[in-house]
Amino acid sequence: MEASSLALKVYLILGFELAVLYGCMFFVVRQCKKAFYANTTFLGISFAEAVNQNRQTDIAIVQSNGTTHFFFFLILFAIFSLWAATAVIIFSTSFIQIVFMTLSAIGYGLVIGFIVMDMDENDGMTGLKLATLTSAAMFIVVAVTGINFANPIFITIVTALILILLFSEFVSMFKKISRGYARKKAIAGIITFSLSLLVSISSVNISADQGLNNWDTAISHAFDMYLNIINIILYFLELMGNS
Repeated sequence: MEASSLALKVYLILGFELAVLYGCMFFVVRQCKKAFYANTTFLGISFAEAVNQNRQTDIAIVQSNGTTHFFFFLILFAIFSLWAATAVIIFSTSFIQIVFMTLSAIGYGLVIGFIVMDMDENDGMTGLKLATLTSAAMFIVVAVTGINFANPIFITIVTALILILLFSEFVSMFKKISRGYARKKAIAGIITFSLSLLVSISSVNISADQGLNNWDTAISHAFDMYLNIINIILYFLELMGNS
């Protein structure tokens, strides 16, 4: 009973944040397409028509100093809100935690929406679908198998994979990498954060067994899952962008 009660709180929070995240993504994609076909701008951003290898229309963002500054501050807002959400998860009240988590969802939703438009949006939408299916599959795996993935051995493996991935990302910041390497890194990221999501899902039952059935605990678990899902989305977009 404790497990189902805590899980309900966790998935209620996670569902709301993902609704905000995906809502902002699709809002940006829709408004960009609307602006393109109306031959106007969206948030001061102009668009041009291109054609991808499959002869599909690709709506491209016209790069300018204005768009560069806009994307810089938008990404800065998304990162800052995520860091702030991480901090308040530890030190603040439930209401403040939800507020900053929602601001993070808005920021990353907008950023991901523009990433989809900046790449071939046809591939971007495919990446979003694959990321959604992969995330959903992790919940199904835990529910069907009943395996506790939040065990010390599995957590150690996932932690090691995340550290290796972080090192790979650090190297790629200072060294030009090939498209093949970028694809391999993206696949590694998808696998790593999918496994991490399994740990986050299984952790809910462990907290419930320990009697930790409160909103602060639920927000913490929902935030862990939320971070994993964002990373899965970003790595799928990176994979599709380098395909």
